[in-house]
Amino acid sequence: KAGRLAPGLWKTRIHFRTLETNSREVTADLSVRVWPVKLTPNQPLRLCQWGYVESSMLKDMVDAALKDQVAHGTNVFVASGTFAPHATFDARGNLGPIDFTAHDAYVRRYSPYGLILFGGYQGALKGPAKPFSPVWTKAYKSWIRAWEQHLTKLGLSHHDFAFYPVDEPGLGGKRVEDFIRYARPIREVDPTLKMYTDPVGEASLADLKKMAPFVDIWCPNRSGYLLHSGGKKLDFIKSTHKTVWTYECRGDAKHQSPLGYYRGQAWLVFQRGLTGIGFWSYCTSRFNPWYVPRGGQDYLLVYPGDGVVTSKRWEAVRDGVEDYNLLAQLRQAVQNPQAGVSPKILRAARAFLDSDVPSIAEFCGLDKYGTLPGVDGLRGVRRVAYARWKKLTAVRRKLAQLLMSFQKESTFQNK
Repeated sequence: KAGRLAPGLWKTRIHFRTLETNSREVTADLSVRVWPVKLTPNQPLRLCQWGYVESSMLKDMVDAALKDQVAHGTNVFVASGTFAPHATFDARGNLGPIDFTAHDAYVRRYSPYGLILFGGYQGALKGPAKPFSPVWTKAYKSWIRAWEQHLTKLGLSHHDFAFYPVDEPGLGGKRVEDFIRYARPIREVDPTLKMYTDPVGEASLADLKKMAPFVDIWCPNRSGYLLHSGGKKLDFIKSTHKTVWTYECRGDAKHQSPLGYYRGQAWLVFQRGLTGIGFWSYCTSRFNPWYVPRGGQDYLLVYPGDGVVTSKRWEAVRDGVEDYNLLAQLRQAVQNPQAGVSPKILRAARAFLDSDVPSIAEFCGLDKYGTLPGVDGLRGVRRVAYARWKKLTAVRRKLAQLLMSFQKESTFQNK
């Protein structure tokens, strides 16, 4: 990996052979410049990709999948209802014994690597009363309280997990109302317990305002809030001063632009002032993605093989996470400049943040080319991808040079 190389220009030759009886070979010279700038050890960007590994095509390689997710920057893990603590209650709302077996195995595996979102958990609480009835509410509160106390015993703080009461509020039905009805008792048990929500574009501003008292982590859908609509709703979400991420869930994953749809999302959220990205989905399918998709749209980021097999899309996500790290370093250097940093460098860095960052962010659904192939097919895809790559390379080179300038001036002033 380039990160293990000393700064400088490195050259190598790559050999490609075709998978034929009479194999043909093509060679290509590769040059890689390693800049003397480093990523900060604490990743400033959250990455979630709903990797329900245990019930997916990767269910027989859970540890390998976890290693791969962490290596690509994943630091938010979504636990399905299978891993909620199972409990029953009686006609008076009194809880019986709680089974934490599957829950504890999940928490011990994933909590060292990031935040856990507990989603779809309500089905693990069973009893004779319907949800939201007084009896059910009594049992639900007791269950949440016991769950929180158990997590504390496992060594987790309230910053290490969040409840995910309803998926995609605004997507039909009464999801907004149900989110509030599930969240309100949690607030009453302990106002410091965190809750997450991922509203879609169909959620109205009025819906968001009703939900706001119960939300600690907002994750609005990219196309519904960050592109050509939803700006007022995003402004409201940001005005709550809570954590704000985004995610996307477009099908035809193999056709989506690696630079635009995947890598570009990190630049888009940086420009918008958000701190997390997400994609549906890492591996959430029982069907083999090497072939024509079955069971619905094609969303997956990786393939099964001799271990986890990556894709250009998954590598682009990792690259975006690293880009955000460097951008955050530059923003920090501008906002809190070291004494003696020249006004010229500060002006150049501010201009970069104001102009160059948006020029890459627009790849993620804001420019005329979009993130899917157009009517001119593969030839057009290659032309757009090449132009985007040239632009991204030039902007990253400028980013590296700016960071180096700050480092040099800081070093000089400290001598």
